[in-house]
Amino acid sequence: MNEMDKVIGYEGIKKELNKIIDIFHNPARYKALGVNLPKGVMFEGVPGIGKTLMAKAFISESGRKSFIIRKDHSNGEFVNLIRETFKKAAEEAPSILLLDDLDKFANEDHYHRDAEEYVTVQACIDEYKNVDLFIVATCNDIRSLPDSLVRVGRFDKTFHMSFPKDEDAKKIIAFYLKDKVVADDIDVDEIARFSEGNSCAALESVVNEAGVLAGYENKTVINQEDFRKACLNVFWGIDGNNDSDEETIRRKAVHEAGHATLIECLCPGEVSLISVEASSYRSDAVVVRKNREHRFADFSNVEIAIMTNLAGKAATEILLGEVDMGANDDLRGAYELTARLLDNVASYDFQSWLHGPETSQRVKEHLDDVKGAEVARYYLKTKQILMQNRAFLEALIKEVIEKKTITYKEIATLRENYLTEKKTA
Repeated sequence: MNEMDKVIGYEGIKKELNKIIDIFHNPARYKALGVNLPKGVMFEGVPGIGKTLMAKAFISESGRKSFIIRKDHSNGEFVNLIRETFKKAAEEAPSILLLDDLDKFANEDHYHRDAEEYVTVQACIDEYKNVDLFIVATCNDIRSLPDSLVRVGRFDKTFHMSFPKDEDAKKIIAFYLKDKVVADDIDVDEIARFSEGNSCAALESVVNEAGVLAGYENKTVINQEDFRKACLNVFWGIDGNNDSDEETIRRKAVHEAGHATLIECLCPGEVSLISVEASSYRSDAVVVRKNREHRFADFSNVEIAIMTNLAGKAATEILLGEVDMGANDDLRGAYELTARLLDNVASYDFQSWLHGPETSQRVKEHLDDVKGAEVARYYLKTKQILMQNRAFLEALIKEVIEKKTITYKEIATLRENYLTEKKTA
């Protein structure tokens, strides 16, 4: 088996890496074509998604002698280590050198791009450019690295590795389940949906946490409810320690159901769960929406996001007849998105576009006026949608108050009973 096949997912990246490995193994064929071997690759992405695992699998499959540099020395010693390791790798050529967590070699903010560590790495790459030394690097944020260091010629390909999703997430969860004693009711699809936007390390943690919960309750197998509780705890900090009074729970349920109703009316099936369960270290309720790529690249979806932000406040006003005292973050989100439509892409007029330092005060004041008016218009539209679908809204509230947490499966049943019935009436 190819070593990279042991890394779940990222098929497109592995295909590109296999091309480079083929050059390693068949240099004469490519030399006859006048092809030059790429000098290096970079794996970039958030922590815990398998960048180093992929790099090591690539190195293992190459068959070359390898060297590794990590930031595990003080600054002065570390610079010397960089030089010494490059020299050893060059002497052992053909070889591979892994720069693991390259963006941790020096201070990460953008004002330290000329740090001695980065200058040294760049100088060493250039010094040994005529040696058969291939450079592999991993980093969490490529923006914190000097542009001159990561340009083509030093790193010919940069692979962005994102959170696992869909089938890849299911495969990873199934892998972590292999050595666990689980019940027959395990729904990997549901766990994968709850896990959207989380790293491989987080998936491993949630599987283990489910086992801890089962063990604490003296169970002989881990069931789906254990996984639901584990997801709530690991991903959203909800541990079921809910000591809120009934009135507080009702207010939270009304607010969160407002968000969920707006989403389900305009984007059916996108709400993954609603929870009003608090925890011992946070008190926020939560609506989790299914991740969708390029959501904010589409005008109508940005409008839906604005109204979704306003829907909690609107539901509180409609059903409780009071001002929502916990809507400040939602309002900030609605104003920021509205400003994006007005300013960034000039969706409504060209008098609200802030075009740099030369923008007049009159334009800025106009933007503020129009932004307030547009948010008010979206708020009125949000209230209309909620009032038109009040039966569904109230059904969600009742279910959330009763169960504290409901998932997309229960929401789908309510949507089928109330929204579909309304459309056919």
